Amino acid sequence: MTQKKKAAVAAPMQCKDTTTLQLIKQVRRLFLTGRKFTAKQINSIVGFNDARKVISTLRHNYNWQIQDYRQGDGCKVYWLEEDPRQLSLFPSEKGGIK
Repeated sequence: MTQKKKAAVAAPMQCKDTTTLQLIKQVRRLFLTGRKFTAKQINSIVGFNDARKVISTLRHNYNWQIQDYRQGDGCKVYWLEEDPRQLSLFPSEKGGIK
């Protein structure tokens, strides 16, 4: 009789390479600032040369809503789309909590 192996469920932040994990964390921190970045800017800030792969990893493995648009010069600008269900810590004058 053959025994079935249990399916391994990987935690989202598990990576074989700790340097890759550190790069993912650094790019996550950049997007959490709310600013918009090109891949070239991310590469220069973080100090590596594979920002597009990390963005793809954040999108597909961690379900981050990273949006982008292509500029006239061909570069893409990336930013983290805010979840409309999330309340802001600093509400605006228009629709915030008073």
